[in-house]
Amino acid sequence: MMDYVNGLWVNPRKVPNINSELNEDQPFITPEGNELWFTGQSRLGYPGPAIFRSLKTKDGWREPEEIVSNFAGEPVLDAQGNLYFVHHYVTKNMKIIEADIYVAYKK
Repeated sequence: MMDYVNGLWVNPRKVPNINSELNEDQPFITPEGNELWFTGQSRLGYPGPAIFRSLKTKDGWREPEEIVSNFAGEPVLDAQGNLYFVHHYVTKNMKIIEADIYVAYKK
């Protein structure tokens, strides 16, 4: 988190409850400002990246929830909050045999 002082961004800080000892990246805040989505390494032990969501409360961001694990490509949220992502099917030798686009609909 940074402060905007005299036209400059200063004092960057880690966002509380979001960062872990693993890598986090690609943050996205929904237009309403109450959901923070980001990617990072799975905190559940799955290989590959994972997609996380944190809800904002009056006290700040809640502990992130791991929504999708072990996907490929860059995930996208649409205006209704539906999550689109790519999953690769691979051989035992890690050769990609198929890649498909999936959607997880927001309820």
